[in-house]
Amino acid sequence: MDNKKDLLIEIGTEDLPARFLLSMSQEFGELICKQIEDAELDYSNHEIYCTPRRLAIVVSDLDIKQNDQVIERKGPKALAAYDKEGNPTQAAIGFAKSCGIEAAQLEVDDDPDNPRLTFSEKRVGQNTSELIPKIIETSIKKMSAPKRMRWNQSGSEFIRPIRWLLVILGSETIKSSLFDINAGNVTHGHRFHTTKEIIVKHPSAYKELLQIKGYVLADFKERQDKILQQIETLAKQVNGTPSYTQTLLDEITGLVEWPCALLGEFDSQFLEVHKELLISTMQDNQKYIPLLDEHGELLAQFIIVSNIESKNPATVKHGNEKVIVPRFEDAMFFWQRDKNINLEDNLAKLESVVYEKQLGTLKDKIERVSKLAIYLSKNTHASEKDCERAAQLSKCDLVSETVAEFPKLQGIIGRNLAFINKEPEQVCIAIEEQYLPKQSGGRLPISPVGITLGLADRIDTLIGIFAIGKKPTGVKDPYGLRRAALAVLRIIIETPLDINLSECLKNAAGHYPPELNATQAIDEVNEYINERYRAYFSDRDVPLDVIDAVLANRPTHPHDVAAKIDALISFRKLPDSESLAAANKRIRNILKKIDRNNIGNVDTNLFKEEAESNLHSTLENLFDEVESLFKDNNYEQALIRLADLRHPVDRFFDDVMVMDKDEALKANRIALLYKIDSLFMHVADFSKLQS
Repeated sequence: MDNKKDLLIEIGTEDLPARFLLSMSQEFGELICKQIEDAELDYSNHEIYCTPRRLAIVVSDLDIKQNDQVIERKGPKALAAYDKEGNPTQAAIGFAKSCGIEAAQLEVDDDPDNPRLTFSEKRVGQNTSELIPKIIETSIKKMSAPKRMRWNQSGSEFIRPIRWLLVILGSETIKSSLFDINAGNVTHGHRFHTTKEIIVKHPSAYKELLQIKGYVLADFKERQDKILQQIETLAKQVNGTPSYTQTLLDEITGLVEWPCALLGEFDSQFLEVHKELLISTMQDNQKYIPLLDEHGELLAQFIIVSNIESKNPATVKHGNEKVIVPRFEDAMFFWQRDKNINLEDNLAKLESVVYEKQLGTLKDKIERVSKLAIYLSKNTHASEKDCERAAQLSKCDLVSETVAEFPKLQGIIGRNLAFINKEPEQVCIAIEEQYLPKQSGGRLPISPVGITLGLADRIDTLIGIFAIGKKPTGVKDPYGLRRAALAVLRIIIETPLDINLSECLKNAAGHYPPELNATQAIDEVNEYINERYRAYFSDRDVPLDVIDAVLANRPTHPHDVAAKIDALISFRKLPDSESLAAANKRIRNILKKIDRNNIGNVDTNLFKEEAESNLHSTLENLFDEVESLFKDNNYEQALIRLADLRHPVDRFFDDVMVMDKDEALKANRIALLYKIDSLFMHVADFSKLQS
């Protein structure tokens, strides 16, 4: 009898939320596999399938039974287990009871030095078919979901109502149920292309059966690849380039089981509206794929991905073209009204828009950001005049009718209106770029004024929200401060900019009214940003000990942090690095016990050992050159030169007693070590590096 079989679990549902389908299916697969592993069952691999109406997993070569186990328990010492007459004591009786047997059934192990009572029990492994129902139930309960639904009297809750359950191990249907739905070996195909039930006789046949008999492409990636092929084919017909994000593509894939792309078109009169409005309408509202010409301008065609292979595709095409017209008309209406208003006129409206109750209105925020932007401009090489003007206009589009209808276009609408108002180009670009990056890894602002405005806006937000005591707690971050802090780091490091972030925070705090006492938030915001360094550099596979070693100095210049981390990574590749780091750790341990304020200068007349003189001589030969390299921020070359200290330092610790009874000698040797430590601390606390 084969001891390995394939397992198929499929949960059939009402239409699942397309935006979350991929992540839900991945979580479902991970949870099922975790429960299987926790049950100590082995398998070779697994495949996850998902469509709008199902979550499924095929686990290949799964053990059909747990291994038998011998469970051995140790009890009290044999000497304490029996009295002088050989009768079991309470210790022995209690141990036997915990094992579910009589004391007479206990045995004594063969340890000659310390014999103890022992109990061995052979535990027969359960059949996998008996474990599967619990595996499914536990996995479903652990699934995270934005919202759960109830749909019957059982009180059961899931992301969407469950309509069928398919569970087979090999060719055997496993007896189980989920939310009052009994498992079978039947699945269902496409809602419109077939109404027949599909019997699955073996897990390996599942995907092919759904495709051939059910008009369902169950594999998410295969379905997406087919969508992309169809999109590219249709786009070429009109010499267009499809415009979409991966998020949109994933959502479209999550909406269909049998994708059929069609080419639609709209009246070219709508092209008078700014393309971002039309693109947003098509992508966000209708899940269409816009098409661009070779110059990046919008074409009057778009691609629809339908969930049905219609016998009359022209009807499907016409229906989608008809739906989009009123949305385009709305966009045109709002845009026509807004573009006739001077953007600056909206400033007065911002006086009545509350930014945060304790921090005032959007107009108040603009005034603070304007002052901070002017301060930052000297570091970003931006025009003070343009920075001030961009800050003044930065939020004016938020009260426009177009942004009220299309909130994702804030900044873009402001940029377009600023161009119409003939504002300076740098000002127009900055109004859009202030919001970059919009997501993790997203593009950064590149114009000097856009960089300045983006930094000023986020730094003001961080100081203000921390000042009123509303910093993020746990997973809650309603003001997006984590994103803001990471964006500040990314902009400064990747632009790059030589900016003292601590000084920027002080300047930002100074623009708040004295009664708020925003200066008290500076240290807290500094610490919060330092914590974001770990996330930023960890995403780039920098070891945590390297990050912590550099952060130990409480750095103030983010770009400097990046340079020091790069230098430290290069230093660790040197042959002498590990020994030198270990010696540095030893130096740090010695200095921990010393009052650094009372450390004097090195007196060569007090040297007693040759190793002291050699170390001091090597250090003196290096000192001025290394200090100069540090001053030029050439950290990597400085550390390479400091590697010459490796052998003199090793010899020093071999031959010299630092903590000598002679206080003068001890103080002089500590001064020598302190001088070495101060050089290394230009870059990092090397004692934090792991070997």
